[in-house]
Amino acid sequence: MVSSFSKSKCGFGPKHYRIAEILMGSMKDFWAREWLLSHIGEQHKTNDLNAALEIAQREGYLSRDGYMTEQGSRFVEQQKEIFVAKEY
Repeated sequence: MVSSFSKSKCGFGPKHYRIAEILMGSMKDFWAREWLLSHIGEQHKTNDLNAALEIAQREGYLSRDGYMTEQGSRFVEQQKEIFVAKEY
């Protein structure tokens, strides 16, 4: 059966796809930040979220307002590569 659903019929245009890209980027940042704080908690043996936030900010991984920095994004990517390499 052929679906009648198409881009033109659903009304999605470039603006909607850009919004979707932004949302996907936000989700990626959310999960990267979540992993980073969990990782810091494990490394420093703490369950205190405020302590993990302070450490991440002190190390330059998160900005003062809690957003991932370039350094933080690179750290998460490097750790992901190490994890994947260890799996194989």
